[in-house]
Amino acid sequence: MTDVRARVPVLPLLAVGAFAIGTDTFVVAGVLPEVAGDLGVSTADAGWLSTLFALAYAVFAPVLGAFTGAWERRAVLVVSLTGFAVGNAASALAPSLGTLLAARVFTAACAALYVPAASASAGALAPPERRGRALAVVLGGLSAATVAGVPFGTWVAADLGWRATFWLLAGLGVLCAAAVAAGLPRVRLPAAPGLAARLAPARDPRVLLTVGTTLLFMTGGYLALTYIGLVLDPVTDGDGSVLALLLLAFGVTAFAGTALGGRATDRYGAGPVLAVSVAGLAAVLVTLPLTRTTVTGAVVAMALWGLAAMATQPPQQHRLFGIAPTSGPLLLSLNSSATFLGISLGGFLGGQVVDGGGAGAPDTLGVVGGCLAALSLVTAFAVTRVRVRTHEEPALVADTR
Repeated sequence: MTDVRARVPVLPLLAVGAFAIGTDTFVVAGVLPEVAGDLGVSTADAGWLSTLFALAYAVFAPVLGAFTGAWERRAVLVVSLTGFAVGNAASALAPSLGTLLAARVFTAACAALYVPAASASAGALAPPERRGRALAVVLGGLSAATVAGVPFGTWVAADLGWRATFWLLAGLGVLCAAAVAAGLPRVRLPAAPGLAARLAPARDPRVLLTVGTTLLFMTGGYLALTYIGLVLDPVTDGDGSVLALLLLAFGVTAFAGTALGGRATDRYGAGPVLAVSVAGLAAVLVTLPLTRTTVTGAVVAMALWGLAAMATQPPQQHRLFGIAPTSGPLLLSLNSSATFLGISLGGFLGGQVVDGGGAGAPDTLGVVGGCLAALSLVTAFAVTRVRVRTHEEPALVADTR
């Protein structure tokens, strides 16, 4: 087998695609007011753009992950990114909310293929002792989206309109597809004996509890993050440029959180890193009523929020990959599904709070979200208490011929 170190430069290529997916996922929260105003709908109705995208991603991720689990990874990634570009072009051209929602569902289906396939490729190309860092490189693309992509997309929407943001994403998808096609070697993971065997680990209680943990803390976080413009209105006064700067603070520390989470997972193990990061996330959310009313408080809250939120991802993926490496695409798809189902539920529940919560809704979003994040600590701890029958897994060696 070729020295793994020779393959390390391909990991940034995988992160490039994750950057595009992450920007598309998170930027909508920053452009909801512009979309709502242009299409003549309420902010809560426009919030369905985030909710439905996330829900579609959640549904498609495990289905497509199981269906394409035996496929060569590079082909999956290129198809995903090409469809992603087409979906964003359709979003930019959408004349109504209904058409825009349909375009977002298509885009979500294409995006659902990418992150699990990229993560599985990274996990296969790295030795076990460096797997946390390899996964963090790919996830770093998602974090980089919050650092650069989301604030930039929000600024573009403020100056040129929200459609320009989607055109920007379409072009980025085309560039990413070309880069992955040209730079990534063929990666075919060792296959389980059949589809039934690949699906079997999904019934493992450790898997169910792990993805349940992701679902809880993502739902908690997105109760507030979907409506971050409303939450931070006391300090932004509706100014999209100020909101973009606060999202930049979130993004910078999110990028650091991903890298820190990966390295800490390799050094201390997934469990302790996850517990610390989720506890930090819960604390930030619960205290939002106290921090969202001043510029200093908002900057500190957004920075700590980004750090804690993204530090959760490497240990979660590491845990799942370690349960059944040959079923890695499926299990990582389940985690992505839980992530986006949490985003969807958070957006939906947040919309209900916004519609019925009156003037106190922004404070309620943070408190309820923090409680859900704290509850996820229970399921995270329960994973370590489960005893299951183990089975022999074949050695994880990626075929790059």
